[in-house]
Amino acid sequence: MQRFRLTVPVVLAASALLLAQSGHKPGSRKLVVISVAGLDARFLTEPASRVKIPNIRKLMRQGTASSGVIGVAPSDTWSSGISLVTGVPPGEEGSPVWQAASKAGLRTAAVYWPAATGAEIGFDFAATRESQRGHDVPFGDVAQKASPPGIVDRIEQASPGFQKQLWDDTSAARAAVYLLRAEKPDLLLVQLTDVESEQRETTALGVYARDALENDDELIGQILAAMPPGTIVALVSGHGIENENYIVRPRVLLRAPVEVEDGLIGTPDRSVADRLRKLMNDGHRHGLAREVPMAEVRAKAPSLARWVAAFDTPPNYVASPEDSGPALGPGTHLGVGGLWPTRPGYRSVFLISGEGVPARRLGEIDLLQIAPTLADVIGVELPQAKRKSLLPL
Repeated sequence: MQRFRLTVPVVLAASALLLAQSGHKPGSRKLVVISVAGLDARFLTEPASRVKIPNIRKLMRQGTASSGVIGVAPSDTWSSGISLVTGVPPGEEGSPVWQAASKAGLRTAAVYWPAATGAEIGFDFAATRESQRGHDVPFGDVAQKASPPGIVDRIEQASPGFQKQLWDDTSAARAAVYLLRAEKPDLLLVQLTDVESEQRETTALGVYARDALENDDELIGQILAAMPPGTIVALVSGHGIENENYIVRPRVLLRAPVEVEDGLIGTPDRSVADRLRKLMNDGHRHGLAREVPMAEVRAKAPSLARWVAAFDTPPNYVASPEDSGPALGPGTHLGVGGLWPTRPGYRSVFLISGEGVPARRLGEIDLLQIAPTLADVIGVELPQAKRKSLLPL
């Protein structure tokens, strides 16, 4: 499990070029970070007539956007959400950006962001790992852990109807709008989860997911309208998503020492590795697409260093550790994450927009570059971050 180490951040001594362009001092910018869980980068390349997301497309036109983000392993929403704000891989210690901001005297808030529960954060509507596994999240589960005490009643008074049976993206947006208008945080992080939930219950990139994204775009428009002038906004997601059209069961196929972790098929046995390589000659028939270099595997998932070889599956083929059933059989056809992060086409989203941010396109970036970039915007540092900031853009 990823852990946070309490450290005292250092305020940056000089402006990043991005902020200097508009004459602001380090840390004088406000920042809103919106994570849309399950927002595969392919959603943003869909024609405007197919996916109606005018607010997101405006941010893309006016700001800097990556063509795709290569994530972490495991590439689930919880682990990715933590790495998005720490800049370190799952399993390693790192300070989240809100902690660095709080230490620097900035006002911080989080709405349904992974692992924010009980953290050093001024305003918080906590998400729990368990609640993200299902679509229906009781509103009370979030409200009873919200801080400071009384914040839910204050929002209900300002926005009647806020309290209801279930927590959803509308709840998160209404909380965010209230915080922006009434509490004026310097850093606000908001996670929206309906897009991922729809894909896990239906299909990846399907019509219901597009409907959920279009609804989220309207909510994002409400958040943007509540932001004070000069605020920088970042839109992110933690991982791509695919359909589980086929299930690959390597233990059934080989009846030998073989493992499934982080979407990969791997083995510590060299003879088994050779058998898998031979099966690659007719890989699609067996659910094998490519051999993943072990240097890459060790870098992204050190716990898999015991393997001598690792193999990925084709798009929409998902490896399973099951030892019964067909070696290659039909899947659920539902959306899934948790796949190997360098898998072709399996990319998430990063874009940043606001006064002074240039309109340009980046190539693919590493998810671990996002946290130090966010820290740069508000003028703090994340000493444990494994990658450098993208600033200046």
